[in-house]
Amino acid sequence: MVGHSDFTTTRLGRGITALCLIAAVMLSGCSPAQKVVATIDGENITIAQLRARINSYDDSNLPVNPAAPGPKTELATAEAALNQLINERLLLIEARRCGFLPDQQTTPAQREEARRRILSELGKNVAFPSYREARNYYEKNRSEFATGPRYQIDHLLISSEDQAWKLKAKLDKGKLSVAEACRLHTGIQPADKLHDHLITGAEMPDEIAKILPRLKPHRISRPIATPYGYHLIRINKKLPAGIIPFAEVENQIKDKLFAARLQKNYQHWLRQSREQHSIKVYHQHLAAFF
Repeated sequence: MVGHSDFTTTRLGRGITALCLIAAVMLSGCSPAQKVVATIDGENITIAQLRARINSYDDSNLPVNPAAPGPKTELATAEAALNQLINERLLLIEARRCGFLPDQQTTPAQREEARRRILSELGKNVAFPSYREARNYYEKNRSEFATGPRYQIDHLLISSEDQAWKLKAKLDKGKLSVAEACRLHTGIQPADKLHDHLITGAEMPDEIAKILPRLKPHRISRPIATPYGYHLIRINKKLPAGIIPFAEVENQIKDKLFAARLQKNYQHWLRQSREQHSIKVYHQHLAAFF
């Protein structure tokens, strides 16, 4: 005979079991793609959105047959992608606060423009590096500006070898200038100062880089075959290996320092923004992503 106490306990146990079954049925009705991996002030980021972001990454530089990534690598990629999505949501929240984005449904282009405007606003108070700051960086990091021989060249790319040889003959005899040849064979009039640009062998295809040191200045090279076609090269000036003068890299240094300041300022804003907003990451769903 079951006592009153035992009967109550049994009935309670059955009730708990029923609730568990109901919960299991409800969870099974939620597709994996709809699972929430994070929330920002109540706005959800789902598995589907995270997967779409990872799939959007450009993997064109990966090996043809890359080894399958391990679970740790996959999880790290998912975490990085999720952080990116969270950061973008924070930018959009700030864009709405500043009136750069309407509250109603928006297009991807509108959201991208809103994020760009917020980033621009964040950078308004970042000072652009001065001449002295750029010079100090140059003096402390001179080895960064070491270079091999540099060349000022005229360059023509021809589709066929026969045509390249015929063009070389005309150029050698002075029947055609390089500018005229460029206009006739490419339809492009070279910029007046295009030939002033200095290049190193590393900036050219390997086939040309190997030949550059052996070319005589002011002479048209023989046609040089590369996967792109046949090249005719004329060296107008050759500068020896050494340290690039500060005047040539001043703007490059300023841009580099400014970009670093913008990034530092953005990271500072992100830390503050994450503290001001309610962000929750569901690590169990992230771990089950794969």
